[in-house]
Amino acid sequence: MKRLTLFTVFSITLLNTMGIASLVPLLPLLAKTFNIPLESSWRIIASFALPGLICIPFVGIWADRFGRKKVLVPALLLFAVGGVCCLFSRTYLELLFWRMVQGIGSAPLGLLYPTIIADTWQGVERIKAMSQNAIVLGLGTAVSPALGGALAMLDWRLPFLLPLLALPVACIAMRLPLMKPSVQMPFGEYLAKLLQTTREKQTLTLLGLTLCTFIMLSGPIITCFPLLAETLFQATPLESGLIIASASFASGLAATRLPQLYRRFSSRNLFLAAVILYAVSFYTIGFAPALWLLLPPVFIYGLAQGLNIPLVSILLTNQAPDEQRAALMAANAILLRLGQNIGPAVFGTLASLTNPGDAIRAGVVLAVCMATLVLNTKLPSVRSAEETKTASP
Repeated sequence: MKRLTLFTVFSITLLNTMGIASLVPLLPLLAKTFNIPLESSWRIIASFALPGLICIPFVGIWADRFGRKKVLVPALLLFAVGGVCCLFSRTYLELLFWRMVQGIGSAPLGLLYPTIIADTWQGVERIKAMSQNAIVLGLGTAVSPALGGALAMLDWRLPFLLPLLALPVACIAMRLPLMKPSVQMPFGEYLAKLLQTTREKQTLTLLGLTLCTFIMLSGPIITCFPLLAETLFQATPLESGLIIASASFASGLAATRLPQLYRRFSSRNLFLAAVILYAVSFYTIGFAPALWLLLPPVFIYGLAQGLNIPLVSILLTNQAPDEQRAALMAANAILLRLGQNIGPAVFGTLASLTNPGDAIRAGVVLAVCMATLVLNTKLPSVRSAEETKTASP
């Protein structure tokens, strides 16, 4: 059952990344298909991310109070239905509507896969599972843009068939013995303890890192990079997808070394290393004189993601007890979705006012914000958290 659970977690992770990553290289093509300005194509991403801001708090509490499965299975079904209906959109407004429906189904997935890992494994095994899932996350975000771009070369509708993969995952999830609350504490007490956890400085810092991370992902990379490749080098969707895929392969490469890195270095040093890589990537990406010379800075960005995202997940899941974990990860997912909405709006506007290269370089400001958060907080090391969990009865 643990192997089947891990397979399901991997599948949820892939589906969650697919919802946005598979469409990144399609944005210029969708703009032409629906006759909208290229700079407005970011709304296709934002419409998917926006519903999460509304429904994630409720699904996190629901998963804590009534069990993970009662949230996971309906979410997978809605993700599939909303995604496939995008295929039949005849107008831009119809496409945005069905993307919102798909986004409602996707919203619980991002908070449930780290929650299920933390429910099922502890100590060293939890770190291994998180690291393996980070590799899957990297591979998924690598394959999805290339796959979406390749399918779009045949027909722009074909990438919207990919969400159908959620249906067999939902069938498998129905068989799993996912965690249910053992003791139903009064709702007021549940909220009071949850608020106490979220007010801790370490928790607030980790949540702030999530917000910065996903503003950087959805802004400079997802929104501005396809514009840069299109306007400067007339890149096809497939070419843009392949270059973006290099970041995901880099993330997977970094994730393979995470257990060793966590034993040797403090959380602060690993976060600061990621910040430096982010800054180098954003500053240099706009100076590439040829399309394929965009690969090195995008690859560097992927290394930063591979260090940063799994570390935040591990430290956050250690911050809350089992009966509040989904709600805390929901708070993390809200900021993730908020970043996915802020990034396209802010950086898409910057790209229209200046140019995509300058907009991407503005991402260095977010890297500085991350460094400020890390330097002003005493973060626990993964090693100490691992020892604490392993010693627990």
